[in-house]
Amino acid sequence: MTISFRFIPIVVAAILVAAMGLETEGRPSAADGNEFHAAAARAVGDLPLQFGDWRGEEVAVPAAAQVLLKPNAILSRRFVNRRTGETVSMSLVQCRDTRDMAGHYPPICYPGMGWAEKSPAREVPIEVDGTRLIAMRYHFARQFFDQERTLVVYNFFAMPGEGFPAEMGAIRRAAADHTSRPYGAAQVQVALNQAREPSEEKQMVQSVLMPCAPALRLLSDSNWKNR
Repeated sequence: MTISFRFIPIVVAAILVAAMGLETEGRPSAADGNEFHAAAARAVGDLPLQFGDWRGEEVAVPAAAQVLLKPNAILSRRFVNRRTGETVSMSLVQCRDTRDMAGHYPPICYPGMGWAEKSPAREVPIEVDGTRLIAMRYHFARQFFDQERTLVVYNFFAMPGEGFPAEMGAIRRAAADHTSRPYGAAQVQVALNQAREPSEEKQMVQSVLMPCAPALRLLSDSNWKNR
């Protein structure tokens, strides 16, 4: 059977449409991440307020932040060490869509609230109950009348199959990847009210994050993408 030349463009177009359909059929959809997001919300919701020497209290999350992030799970707490009197703030936000996380991290958020970078950001290796990761340390300062206040923020992300990126670049790449996007991303911040010796800061961050270890492993588990 011969095909008239005038029908060749139609045949080619039909083949291309069919090929595109086959290619997109295997792509994960938002619904594919539902089981993961349900498990993530439970894991974050189960994190304790009291552990070791730390006693915590919930801190209200601004409504504007919730509108911007569209969180699947969100936690914001202030902890006081009953032995030393030191205070630490910790937040964890997990979004269903990676694109909702893009752009929301310390170098953008804190200057937007009036904090200026006091020293260059640097990577710090930390370990949480056997889980090793790299956190980015940010040091900010802000003038309140005649007094300077400082803030040290340790920040990292968690994504299924991507581990624990410290940089926003990884989040933006995942947001553009159709296989990663439905599983979203989580961001963790631990804030100290002043700079300390590196070993002391690291110990405080690891101590506050210790109960988060099971949740962190779940939030970074690559097996969710292979189900």
